[in-house]
Amino acid sequence: MRLSEILGCEVTDERGRSAGKVHDVRMVQDGPAIGQFGARLRLSGLIVGRYALGARFGYDRGAMKGPWLLKYVVGATGRSGRYIEWERVRSLDPAHGRIEISGSVDDLPRPEPISS
Repeated sequence: MRLSEILGCEVTDERGRSAGKVHDVRMVQDGPAIGQFGARLRLSGLIVGRYALGARFGYDRGAMKGPWLLKYVVGATGRSGRYIEWERVRSLDPAHGRIEISGSVDDLPRPEPISS
């Protein structure tokens, strides 16, 4: 499966409530070594929410600097972002653009800032 098949998918919980669409993923480099590249990347979680444009430019991250108006607008609309650990994914249906997770959308945390 390719990441492009996951991005944009609608995420729902066990009760069918929407968590939003997949806008980004978090990867961890902890797999077996691949030559000089280093350890393989593993998908560790999904970033989901209702708004994506600001997140794609990085304005949803606290340390991102930029035009104050754009940062303010993204801050006001980007608060819907949530993080889903990959272990919570119950089913994937990229052909229909759907992902189902275990538990409730109510207990999804906000994504942790990416450390430099």
